Amino acid sequence: MRRQLLIFLTVVASLLPAALVAVPAVSAARAPDTADLDTALLERALDAVDAAGMPGVVVEVRDGDERWTSARGERDPSASSPEAVETTDLFRVGSVTKSMVTTVLLQLVDEGRLGLDDPVAGHLPGVLPYKEPITVRQLLGHTSGVPDYFVDVYPSLARRSADDVERNLLRYYRPEQLVGIATQRPLDFAPDQYYSYSNTGYYVIGLLIEEITGNAIEDELARRVFEPAGLTDTSFPRFSPVIDGEHANAYYATEHPGEPHIDTTRLSPTQLWAAGAVVSTSTDINTFFRAMFDGTLVPAELLAEAFELTTQSRGTYGLGIQAAPAECPEIAGGIAYGHTGGTLGHTTYSFGSPDGSRHLTVTLTLDDQLAPSEELGAALNGMLVAGLCGIDVTETRVTGRMDLLGRIETVLG
Repeated sequence: MRRQLLIFLTVVASLLPAALVAVPAVSAARAPDTADLDTALLERALDAVDAAGMPGVVVEVRDGDERWTSARGERDPSASSPEAVETTDLFRVGSVTKSMVTTVLLQLVDEGRLGLDDPVAGHLPGVLPYKEPITVRQLLGHTSGVPDYFVDVYPSLARRSADDVERNLLRYYRPEQLVGIATQRPLDFAPDQYYSYSNTGYYVIGLLIEEITGNAIEDELARRVFEPAGLTDTSFPRFSPVIDGEHANAYYATEHPGEPHIDTTRLSPTQLWAAGAVVSTSTDINTFFRAMFDGTLVPAELLAEAFELTTQSRGTYGLGIQAAPAECPEIAGGIAYGHTGGTLGHTTYSFGSPDGSRHLTVTLTLDDQLAPSEELGAALNGMLVAGLCGIDVTETRVTGRMDLLGRIETVLG
């Protein structure tokens, strides 16, 4: 299992020739019984994630008007009387933020205020100190070559060590500061030549949105995404390291199996900003992707642009949207769309059908990228397949061909 490739904090380079591949456009711990969802299977799959050692997990699955949601684990396992994780608990959803920020950007394109192929320098002169023109589209699709800043915030992670994680969690940065730090290095490659996941690129997109609108990114997200989609438990904290509301604690596993996890619940959102600062719930994330995919938030022609996958990313990334094969009748076209996210603790998987009718969101409280558990990886794969396809991967007839987790991991790998 290589979950380190999933979270938005990881610096990954995938080198492939430049080209494009077109694809079709597109509460309580127990919810009431549903007509079409196999709730017994979903409960078993969730039990397996819990039994594999996940401190806390919330899952919501939607199929049309039917909805199933459930939770396992404890909010703070170290407490003398731990409270149970609830389905309404808040999580930092990491790079799911990128899909929301992309939604704002696409709305601005629809309003004629910029174009996807505009050079960034035309709107933000001097922010990217490179002679090569870099476009908005390249930043959204991680094909710009702009280096990622995260190795500068947590250098030890590049050595697969958690040595500097705890002491750096509360460090404050201005967006321009992190962009400036990252761009002291040369481009990783010529724009559009390859694919390399870059959080720095989304910081530039955030600055671009603020420059064009004259408003803070959190205000534009609230006005253009949270409110029209009906996201009642979603926010974009700009400065406070505290999650404001009921939440499960976040934990980061060190590289030494058996060593106590690092509590990463208090984390400066300035390290995440337009690349991953959103706080939300599994329910709100499902609601968001349905509103994005069904045209509520993004016009059809621009949604098609977001769903256009690049060969630089092995056909698994568009504009703020990840994609992974899911060969089952529940997912039209055999490709699930959405995004993963992680914040050195809280980890999110959110994928579904291109029309938003079937969607799964899993939120976890432990990031074990430095010491991955095979048992936990297998259980998580079972949860993803059960939620998206209604299939039990423990059955012999499907074992070996339903490695959905592995396919999702290749998105950033």
